[in-house]
Amino acid sequence: MQMMTIKFPVNYFIISLIFALSNTCILSQELEKDLQFIKIDHDYRITTDINSRGGGSAPMGLPFLDDFAWPSSFEESGIHRPELVRWDSSPVRRTSTFAINPPTIGVATLDGLDDGGYPYMFNSSDPHGWADTLTSRKILLGGMTADNNVNLSFWFEGGGIGNAPDLGEDSLVVEFKSIGFEGDIWTRVWSNDTITTDEFIQVVIPIYDGIYLHNSFQFRFRNYGTLEGNADLWHIDYVFVAENGSIGNPQEELAFLYPPYTLLRNFSAMPWTHYMDNPEFQMRDSLHVAHTNFGATANNQENTGIKIQIGEDAPTLYNNEFIQNVSVPIGPFSTEYLANLLDNNGVAASVLYDPLISDTTATFNVSLWEEEVGYYSNQTAVFDNDSIGFEQVFDNYYAYDDGSAEKAYSLESMGGQLAVRYPLAIADTLDGIKIHFTPFYDNAGLETFVIKVWADDAGIPGEQIDTMYQFNSPLYFTDGHDKFAYYSCDNPIPVSGIIHVGFIQQNVEHLNIGLDKNTNSNAGNLHYKLGAAANWLASEIQGSVMIHPVLRAGKDAPEIPEGVIEYSLNEISSNLYPNPTSSNVSFKANEALIWSVFSLNGNIVLDGDVDRACVVTFDTSDLSPGVYFVNMSSSRSVSKSCKRLVILPN
Repeated sequence: MQMMTIKFPVNYFIISLIFALSNTCILSQELEKDLQFIKIDHDYRITTDINSRGGGSAPMGLPFLDDFAWPSSFEESGIHRPELVRWDSSPVRRTSTFAINPPTIGVATLDGLDDGGYPYMFNSSDPHGWADTLTSRKILLGGMTADNNVNLSFWFEGGGIGNAPDLGEDSLVVEFKSIGFEGDIWTRVWSNDTITTDEFIQVVIPIYDGIYLHNSFQFRFRNYGTLEGNADLWHIDYVFVAENGSIGNPQEELAFLYPPYTLLRNFSAMPWTHYMDNPEFQMRDSLHVAHTNFGATANNQENTGIKIQIGEDAPTLYNNEFIQNVSVPIGPFSTEYLANLLDNNGVAASVLYDPLISDTTATFNVSLWEEEVGYYSNQTAVFDNDSIGFEQVFDNYYAYDDGSAEKAYSLESMGGQLAVRYPLAIADTLDGIKIHFTPFYDNAGLETFVIKVWADDAGIPGEQIDTMYQFNSPLYFTDGHDKFAYYSCDNPIPVSGIIHVGFIQQNVEHLNIGLDKNTNSNAGNLHYKLGAAANWLASEIQGSVMIHPVLRAGKDAPEIPEGVIEYSLNEISSNLYPNPTSSNVSFKANEALIWSVFSLNGNIVLDGDVDRACVVTFDTSDLSPGVYFVNMSSSRSVSKSCKRLVILPN
């Protein structure tokens, strides 16, 4: 880590910004790209023992400290934990998987997304400008002078795992608030447009000018860059305001670095009924968790532990609290949390979720912690960066990813096919598929694809088990982040052993599926082919494509997983007639629509449109015998319909 010290005031300068977002990886028409939007909110913090740090919107005294390990924004904490609030309402996100080696777990990420998770501008001719703003609460600096030697310090990183700002084009700035005769005045005191790095750099800005030493002092971070999505990222961490020349460089500070997400051996999620078949096999026997020593010297990791509960108030199933007294160097290190595991009777045990608590679903709370001597007490510097937890959910689907997407995956091929391999623990019935789509520049909501399921052939997709006879389109969530669209099967599909689930896309346009970059299940499990006649290829892109098979999982009827949007086709036309046929085909259009006939490889062989409700007839005599699909899209709404058409020999 590097340090940058700024003498106040800083001269103003003019920045010329040009948007230039490029793909980060291009391999054989298999693409990995930065996302348009993504929010990381899947990790659950333990906050029950956090000391009070303030009181909602009232001005607060020094020191001001936030390392973004705990929910400190108004949106996250304003209602339930107002004492944790450090910032005014803001579109800035607290993330835990975007930054590379932050000072402690959790950062504030500034990008080109508004507070709803969508780009500030979509398909704009001038897609750059001021984007996110993160404004502190009011701070009591009244009565202080330059002799109090008050400093603002923070650490920043450009890009991290996400898209990095462009040198000389994008910038991160800090502004201070003074009080004028006509209202608040914001003055730029620091800016960076020349450094982008994959490591954190510290900045120290003195606060000694009398115009800032008042009881309503505030500071804010702003970023200038692309407004078209999750690009030109800046990450901020360990923000500290204190007097007497203090800066945010603790003598002792051990903290988590990245969140764990599963105790399962191969999956992040799986159906409970499948887990119960062989729970010992499904559980991992080690859990190496990333930590960091952010202190000034080597330090002892004195106490670590893990506990597993059925609910927050339920008895602890396991508790392996153990004294480490291990000296750890400055910087990142890891801790093994499943060593010396004890059950609730203090007996040595292997980690295991209780298979007897439910017939169909179960949820467990997993908590990890460590303790060490802190910055200004004998507790910890920031009380929540050494405690972390997650929910292990067993429902009716399999997943490899951790539920968050750092990038987007797509195929650049008409008729391209994609398949994700899943080894099922037991035979079951496939009811549907969950897919996380992410908008990226151009809305792919009108593009179409067909769901497919394959058997396994020595590790790659083999014989086709089933094809859904309806065209689907990507769905993007509008009421939250990292949600999935659910696509039901035409009919329930009996499955067993190893299956591959995915789709064939109609056109060359990118569908942009969520790509989790903090796991890497693609290796050996993700295959694609660039057209019907092509061979299956193993993916060369690291990460986990976010496609999940949804199974019956011991239930009598299909059940849509919680937190997904169901895709459905509105009936905008009658059935095709006659069908099968070798000549003319007709259907009744119930409204103005566009129609297209597709072959199994995704090629358009016939198309047309009507501007009103009417009967549509088209000639199929020039088509080769076989199965086709007729896709209809409303000209006035998002309604779609799809029909299967069989062409007989003449």
